[in-house]
Amino acid sequence: MNRETRIVAASSVAHFLTHMFTLIFPAIVMPFARDMGVPAAAVYPLGFYQYFLYGALALPAGYVADHWSRAGMLKIAVAGMSGAALLAALAPNAATFTAALALIGLCCGLYHPAGLGLIAHEIPKQGSAHGINGVFGNLGIAAAPLFAGLVLLTMEWRWVYALAAAMGLAGFIAIVALDVEESHRGETAAAPSPPDSINGAWKYFLILLAAMTVAGFVYRANTTALPSYLERSAAGLVALLEPLRGMGASAEDARSGAAAILAGGLYFFSMAAQLIGGKIADRADLRRAYLMFHAASVPFALAMAYLVDLPLYLAAAGMVFFSLGMQPVANSMVSTLLHRRWLSTGYGIKFTFTFGLGSVAVWQVGWFDREYGLPALYLALAGEAALIALIAAGLWFATRKIARVANH
Repeated sequence: MNRETRIVAASSVAHFLTHMFTLIFPAIVMPFARDMGVPAAAVYPLGFYQYFLYGALALPAGYVADHWSRAGMLKIAVAGMSGAALLAALAPNAATFTAALALIGLCCGLYHPAGLGLIAHEIPKQGSAHGINGVFGNLGIAAAPLFAGLVLLTMEWRWVYALAAAMGLAGFIAIVALDVEESHRGETAAAPSPPDSINGAWKYFLILLAAMTVAGFVYRANTTALPSYLERSAAGLVALLEPLRGMGASAEDARSGAAAILAGGLYFFSMAAQLIGGKIADRADLRRAYLMFHAASVPFALAMAYLVDLPLYLAAAGMVFFSLGMQPVANSMVSTLLHRRWLSTGYGIKFTFTFGLGSVAVWQVGWFDREYGLPALYLALAGEAALIALIAAGLWFATRKIARVANH
């Protein structure tokens, strides 16, 4: 295995685990609510600190990664999230469980600036590398509800976190065994090559950051609400999987497990979008690709507010495809607009806003569920997706004198 392959492999393993660990929570909202005797609307906000720290740690993590070791940060992240998952499995009450979720978010928040910065620094043709890395991130997104759903068909929700902790330990061992070497470790000065940026890059980056921040709200709201929404509004599809229930699971938990498996299926579908997005990022004008992906997600989000069962599931597939498929494009745009010296810091800024501020979306989900119902949430998400497309169009207009913004 050559050096570049080992770099992508190590980053991809950590990316998979990061998304899997943070997205277990939405899959166990309903079983946890029943176990604690509270409504689901009161459980969604428990994930706030997890998702807030997931983003808030990105900027300092990016700075440390730029000045110390990106591979070292990956190891710390994976080891920490595994220990935190074990704490969640053993939590005796909601307060301890919330603290365990926060620790998961803190450790997972170390990944993105380090992992994406590692690829951006070490691999010349990074669009495809970001696409492969994105596939593993989406695999983690898909694996979380699928894994949780399969466990819930036979056991209670605590086992989901206990088994995830074991998987995290295996991932840590794999990353250590890959023995990644960094040629730009501890880089504190600009590279001798010409700046990898365009004139006014930071100004344009801030416009992109506004779009990515709103995209963070859409992402967090949809991933938080989707398993519960499918359990309630796709009851016909859920019923098809309920016979898989094992002897150790209640009928209610089995229903939640079936809905989580359906959600996982949607995220598996979106992995194709990551590969397509990576190829497009290597070939197309990034501004156009970013605009088109977000604009295409609007009608699917709107349809989700009105459909049920199979039509709802198909609309959800379309929304997930386009809203997640643009990630390699967005990551490539960041690395195109910023100098090599600040790549991990730039990714840290991105994820501080998209995941940190995006964590507020869990309160949005709880509020809509309590006041109007989850279908109304998707009307709001369609409007937010349209706003992203509008900002992306503004970025294109602001950079109109630049013939092309593309990977190097």
